Amino acid sequence: MNTVKPFFKLLFICFALLLQGCSNDDNGSEIEDEIEDVDDVGDDDDDEGEITVGTLTTLSPSNNEKPVSKTPTIVWEEYDGEQTVTYSVFLGTSEDGLAEFASGLDMPTFDIEETDPLELNTDYYWQVIAVEDGTILAESEVQLFTTETIFATLITEDAAYGSRKGAAVEVFNEKIWLIGGRDETDTPLPDIWSSADGENWTFEGNLSFGAIYGHELISFNGRLWIYGGSSEGILSNKIFSSEDGITWVEETETTPFTQYQSSRFAILGNQIFRIAGYRGDVEELSPERNVYSSSDGLNWVLETENHGFESKYGFRIESLNDILYCFEPDPDSDIEAISTRTSSDGVNWSDPVVSNIRERGINSVSTVVFDDRIILMTTPVDGPNSYSTFYISQNGEDWELATTIDSFPIQAIFFTLVNLNGKLFAIGGTQRSNFSSTDNTVWKLN
Repeated sequence: MNTVKPFFKLLFICFALLLQGCSNDDNGSEIEDEIEDVDDVGDDDDDEGEITVGTLTTLSPSNNEKPVSKTPTIVWEEYDGEQTVTYSVFLGTSEDGLAEFASGLDMPTFDIEETDPLELNTDYYWQVIAVEDGTILAESEVQLFTTETIFATLITEDAAYGSRKGAAVEVFNEKIWLIGGRDETDTPLPDIWSSADGENWTFEGNLSFGAIYGHELISFNGRLWIYGGSSEGILSNKIFSSEDGITWVEETETTPFTQYQSSRFAILGNQIFRIAGYRGDVEELSPERNVYSSSDGLNWVLETENHGFESKYGFRIESLNDILYCFEPDPDSDIEAISTRTSSDGVNWSDPVVSNIRERGINSVSTVVFDDRIILMTTPVDGPNSYSTFYISQNGEDWELATTIDSFPIQAIFFTLVNLNGKLFAIGGTQRSNFSSTDNTVWKLN
């Protein structure tokens, strides 16, 4: 048997496989070199074709501007491009939450329409980009503005409770309550009305003790309370309370204080304070300057004989963050200014801080607490006195306009501002300081 041929045959096969392996290595090196060459070409192309994104300059609203209309016009500088440039506006309530609000704009301006307004009292972040043929050419910095807090809308000029003056208004049990007052013929009224939205009112019956007007109505310790006012033609010293706003109980016939019609009642902590006020010319230790407190709404303690206010007729009291605020129009009819005093105990009051905000005189301002701030309704800077504007403050001293509207046809005299679950309303009373005309309009403020 011949054994040489198989040996050489096997040797030949091994040699052929070795040559084939060397050939594959050479081809792999060439492919890798080609990939590297492509990458190099790509890098060169990127370097030569890189586009620098320019900067767009925004014009309006300015950064951190407030208040801004709920339907603002957004304006920026035009960007010059070689082809047609369009713009996109991005908007959001957080800086990292911007979303495209408008696109394909061919002019450097954009109007937010009445049909799709922004939310009131809201911080908005915004940015604009310029685009040419699908490529971003320029973008603005992210800007911030805050929309107006107040935008008054007349929701009814003929509320079902009828035209009246001297009524009392308060929020209680998720409703607005309006009780008593006088009609256009000066006839006292005994009726009770409630509303869950400020527009639709329900007649809840009549007071069991008869008609009353000029009284104070306040919610305290889960009940509604009526203090003062005129009943049966005389000033009332009685106190009434109700658990539901409909059924009323006479708690006492005689109070330790005189129930002047212009007294103010306010809640501070777990106490209710009665701060007297009637005429501006009585002596310092008159009962009209007394401050009383009560922990149950019925039993009262004399805290001080003289609250020290310059005027005792026309001031407003609000409670905010464990502080009482007193807002007092200047008693001099020739001076248009409002003074603010504060107290942490309802007894000792700070010296007045004067704000040069226009006011109409007696009963010329209305106030309400909203979103940990105080809203003030008074006459606008440029008048007329028959119109109103709104200011807002966190401390009762530093005031900013709460709206971009110069003035609304609401007269602050004898209007009551109320906050129903974050919705603000102006409930009408009388239109003129001589108490000669009545009003049953209701305005929604936000």
